[in-house]
Amino acid sequence: MVIGVAAGLLGLGYVGFQYLPSSKLEEQGEGAPAEKAKMVDATGAAVHPLAKHVEVTGFRIREDKNQRVTVQMVIVNHSGADIAGLEMQVGLYAKGDLVVEFPVNVKSLGPYEVAQGTGQAKTKMRAYEFPDWQFLTPKVRITAP
Repeated sequence: MVIGVAAGLLGLGYVGFQYLPSSKLEEQGEGAPAEKAKMVDATGAAVHPLAKHVEVTGFRIREDKNQRVTVQMVIVNHSGADIAGLEMQVGLYAKGDLVVEFPVNVKSLGPYEVAQGTGQAKTKMRAYEFPDWQFLTPKVRITAP
């Protein structure tokens, strides 16, 4: 019984060591394919490396005294890194159609932090003409840093 257990453990150890070196090489980038260098979206446009860590949600559409449409939102940093000088172009879509697009800047966003962002929407629509927030889908394109 002891010999059978020992042989089984040795066999599992041998198999583990056979696969360990190749996975370490891939993690270090030595065995990684060259096409992994740039990330692209479905349209072929380049995707910013921070795109998978930044979430934009919680939209509130308002008008100021001069009837300019202002969009307030929550910006979430899901990474463990500080993001300074975040600039992005936010597009709000309803049923696949672009409703409005506007720039948003955030001076600093700490690791795992949430910040409020505000964007001025240049549109002829009034705030009450926009679809309700639950029907809006954001698409974010990070332009800086």
